[in-house]
Amino acid sequence: MTTNHIVNLGHDIYQIELVNRMEGGRSTGYFIDAEQKTIVEMGASVSVPHVLNALKQLNIAPEEITYVIVTHIHLDHAGGAGLLLEKLPNAKLVVHPRGARHMIDPSKLIAGAKQVYGDEFDQLFGPMVPVPQEKIIIANDEFKLSIGDNRTLYFYDSPGHAYHHFAVYDPASKGIFSGDSIGMSAPWLQEKFGFDFYAPTSSPVQFDPEAMIATLRRFMELDIEQVFMTHYGRHGDAKHVIAENIERAEAFTHIAEEAYQENPTWEYTAEKLRQYFHKELRKLGVPENDPVLDSFTFDIEMDAKGMFHYMQMRTHSETHQIKK
Repeated sequence: MTTNHIVNLGHDIYQIELVNRMEGGRSTGYFIDAEQKTIVEMGASVSVPHVLNALKQLNIAPEEITYVIVTHIHLDHAGGAGLLLEKLPNAKLVVHPRGARHMIDPSKLIAGAKQVYGDEFDQLFGPMVPVPQEKIIIANDEFKLSIGDNRTLYFYDSPGHAYHHFAVYDPASKGIFSGDSIGMSAPWLQEKFGFDFYAPTSSPVQFDPEAMIATLRRFMELDIEQVFMTHYGRHGDAKHVIAENIERAEAFTHIAEEAYQENPTWEYTAEKLRQYFHKELRKLGVPENDPVLDSFTFDIEMDAKGMFHYMQMRTHSETHQIKK
């Protein structure tokens, strides 16, 4: 069932279209219609009206929501948490221990985002509202959250994309709400060419490919059949999706190392990464000059900045160890 960007995924899970960079088709949140009604991801504040409208269409009163979960505190995942909680009087926010203080006092998140986005911040992310401390539930590794008599969500610390990241495993659906830990997909490729393309997200400043690969291998041990990505949507054949991200995370590491040796700038890293993306897409049947390739420009630049920062930190650490 699809109703105004709401998709019934089965197992009482509904996909809700969010807004990312003022566009649709790049981010989704999820609603679990369990006894303890739960929202997973709401995006930036600009998406909050979409979430509230979806609840209205599903005949769910704001007072019925018990939990709101954010996989990590990047603004395209959690920026609207405070604003949404103002509209959900009985809900509490479930957040990673490294992210909780930034939800309570988002001033550093706001300052950092304004440095990156400048005058576009208000349009893309504002307003970002603090979450009262009494509304916070901290989910450590292997935290369990009962949302019904026969339904428990399991939280797994998931570094690689960010240190403040967890993924949420739902045995009832054999699915995992992955945030950015299992990368991103490109739904526009599915629409145009009929295939999915998966890649890690290595945006600055906490990308750690070794940690990312360890996280993905940990997920492989779960009884998992589907992935609920924030970017973007539900994907079956979860083990294949995870394996593809492991392969590409290894490739990202190689590209970052090679680019840093040849020309240590993020722009050069972006060019090497662009060549890799285009080569992989051509293997899948995308024509060499197809305009769809340009749709990855923003993602490639953000990923390259994260890869370059990773190499800077790694090189600094190695130099420090040598001096010791």
